[in-house]
Amino acid sequence: MLVRDIWRFRSLLWDLVVQDFRARYAGSVIGVFWNILQPLAQIFIYAVILARVVGSRIPGREGFPDVDDPYALSIYICAGLLPWLTLSETLTRNSLAFLSHSNLIKKVSFPHPILVLYQVISGLITLFIMHALLIIVMIITGHRIPLSIVWLPVLYVLQGLMTYGLGIFLATATAYFRDMLQFVSIVLQVWFWMTPIVYFRELVERIVSFGPLLLLVNPLYYISRAFQILFYENVVYYDFLPQKIIPSQSSFLPTLGILLLCGLVFSTLGNLFYLKLKKELPDQI
Repeated sequence: MLVRDIWRFRSLLWDLVVQDFRARYAGSVIGVFWNILQPLAQIFIYAVILARVVGSRIPGREGFPDVDDPYALSIYICAGLLPWLTLSETLTRNSLAFLSHSNLIKKVSFPHPILVLYQVISGLITLFIMHALLIIVMIITGHRIPLSIVWLPVLYVLQGLMTYGLGIFLATATAYFRDMLQFVSIVLQVWFWMTPIVYFRELVERIVSFGPLLLLVNPLYYISRAFQILFYENVVYYDFLPQKIIPSQSSFLPTLGILLLCGLVFSTLGNLFYLKLKKELPDQI
């Protein structure tokens, strides 16, 4: 989808985003406030229960000192888990984007990829809410927020670009192959456990001979890694690492470069796949 299409139908796009937030909790007592309470529950589980009840700790890692922070593991998991939850939910919804709006596609002339894009934007807004709550929790638990947090909007754009590319492909494919949704569900589960989100990447490199290659070709690894640098390494090791706007450790800028490349490739291929099949799309749904 071209930028001019987004600008031309910007009012429709925003209306769909607003309607999406309202429709999710239509008829509930507190309505859109569930967008805050549900992420808050996720953060509470990992940042409080895991740290205090389970008492998990992080051992010393190469290049980093031992950690005596009882919330370190919780912060690490939240840093990678929250963007994953957003991506996973959005891709699942994207799979049905065209099927669930079949009447709109058949009756109204507009760029169909907007139906995917508004769900991506809605998911990123939810991710922003979750991160805002996470930052509040980190401050309450005595942590300091690094200067590098200003990179968050960039990460949102890069994740959104990649999600859109995968989403437009899935929305188109599901219109032709109804079993795609079940396939996506299985792939997402496998993808999650192949990515160091609830464990450290050293574990993959140690127990799997081709572990480094596995991480190298995993786009989700770069997403989770970028967020872990900002929310985990630069928070837990705040006094150990130099506090700069551009993180100097863990190849942060190259990670962003790879994310941008993945986003451009996925969005280009996804759009080409949609354009190839768009003429027959109304008949398929």
